Amino acid sequence: MRQPDVSVILPVYNEQACISSTFDAVLGYSRLHPTYQFIFVNDGSSDQTQRILEQRIAGAETEQIQLCTYSNHGGKGYAVRRGIENADGDYICFIDGDLAYSLDHLDLLVAKLQHYEVVIGCRGLVPGGDRGLNATRKVAGKIYNILSKRILNLRFIDMQAGLKGFQKQAARELFSRQALTGFSFDVELIYLAKKLGYAIGEVPAYVSANHSHKVSKVNLVIDSLKMLSDLFKIRLNDWLGWYE
Repeated sequence: MRQPDVSVILPVYNEQACISSTFDAVLGYSRLHPTYQFIFVNDGSSDQTQRILEQRIAGAETEQIQLCTYSNHGGKGYAVRRGIENADGDYICFIDGDLAYSLDHLDLLVAKLQHYEVVIGCRGLVPGGDRGLNATRKVAGKIYNILSKRILNLRFIDMQAGLKGFQKQAARELFSRQALTGFSFDVELIYLAKKLGYAIGEVPAYVSANHSHKVSKVNLVIDSLKMLSDLFKIRLNDWLGWYE
């Protein structure tokens, strides 16, 4: 049986502190998975992320690892969409560029994608699955998921883990209709997947212990208000027929 071709997108923004270790992990994983393609998407970083990746990719001399880069910061959702445009695998996944979730999770995604068109990582499926998140991120995530359930009628308990996979056709369809490119793009994709009737599966997602040391960029008050606004935008977009 032919092994599926898998494209893995890693969006990165100002990750010079950890990008070399991420690249080493990706390079090692790629050598064990010859049918996998890895696409780093540099989302307008202002630090040395792009230079480091260019040097490391040139030195690795492998066609399995590629770099997509542009100058303006567009947000994580925009970065993933740009990666989708360059992906040609049977399955297309994205995973946080700082490897908050280890590459071993890709095996879980790919196995589940044989039965579901969309698969999302869920920290709630494992005891202490969010152990690497600081208190601010945990609170923000819980608030967002409660609001998502109420406003969008979505049943999932964790929609924002940076770990998701799609069958190729589903990825093309969902990202072609995507309107949000920032913090809430994940939940918009899930809302669209439900609307279009795609089968959605879940896999357990373990937060890396190293991720607990990363300083949170979340402002609990400001970002919570932005989350709420984004959820109403999704409802409005649907009401206006923009997702048709």
